Amino acid sequence: MRWGLARRGSGPDMAPDLVTVGGLTVDNVISADGTVALAQAGGNGAYSAVGALLWQCRVGLVSCAVASYPRATIGLLEGCGVDFDGVVWSDERLTACNWFIYDDQGRREEGLTSPPEALAEAGFPTDRMGPEEIGRWRTILAQRNVPGEIDYSEFRNLHPLTPAQVPAAWQSVRGVHLAPSKPDVVLAMLDHFGPGGATIIADPSWQLVSRPLDEITPILARLDAFLPSEVELRALLPSMGLGGALATIASRCPGAIAVKLGAKGALVWDRAAQTPVLVPAMPAIAVDPTGAGDSFCGGFLAGLVETGDPVMAARFGAISASR
Repeated sequence: MRWGLARRGSGPDMAPDLVTVGGLTVDNVISADGTVALAQAGGNGAYSAVGALLWQCRVGLVSCAVASYPRATIGLLEGCGVDFDGVVWSDERLTACNWFIYDDQGRREEGLTSPPEALAEAGFPTDRMGPEEIGRWRTILAQRNVPGEIDYSEFRNLHPLTPAQVPAAWQSVRGVHLAPSKPDVVLAMLDHFGPGGATIIADPSWQLVSRPLDEITPILARLDAFLPSEVELRALLPSMGLGGALATIASRCPGAIAVKLGAKGALVWDRAAQTPVLVPAMPAIAVDPTGAGDSFCGGFLAGLVETGDPVMAARFGAISASR
């Protein structure tokens, strides 16, 4: 495999105001109604960049992209204002995609992988599946063990994001969103962007919440906002209600704290009143909610940079998620 920087510029020789740091993935999705979407272009880096792009004409992306990422999507993102100058390009192709399987409560099962064509090869329909078919397919996925398959999680482990790929002109951007990454990647990006005075927010996912709270406190102490999902916050502090968990995190993080509640919106911790404030979700027909939480984070970043108000930032995020 050849590995190195290959820049895809977006025109003007100027730094974007906002940057998102995260993945460019190809996923398989089964929506709550059974609709199947195979080899769907996505990734938390792409979705959060789009969420920020609703409020900015140009947003930078720091990521690693494999050769199997759909080029049509790249062209669309670039044409809409996503700056790919912070993306490292590889000749490697993914041989397996992550599966996101949703239930009617909006919960998502993940951690299962296969090539897109495996569904048809196993005799299942590739457009829509019934509940029994989904159950049988989930069982097959859970039992799969194919040595040598490369999914995006393994690709990211082998090739983590590094500050070396960030263009020099982006050193003084106004805001940075750190999508889920391992702690060493998060700390490296904090070291890189922090001295420039950027507002830095983070979405933890399992890479952080699977660790003890004391272990991730050095990261929390350097963030301007921490945005876990409800599932992630409960995993981090399982013995507490949401209000108590927000208060506990706020005692260790000087920035804004908000927990994403899916279709219910987000709870934002009000430090002055010492109570959570509900920011409701915007009305939307959510056929496939994949990426809505990431888009919320991109909008939250734009709102926090623009207003400095966490509740207003969550309203920006709610609009981005609904779009």
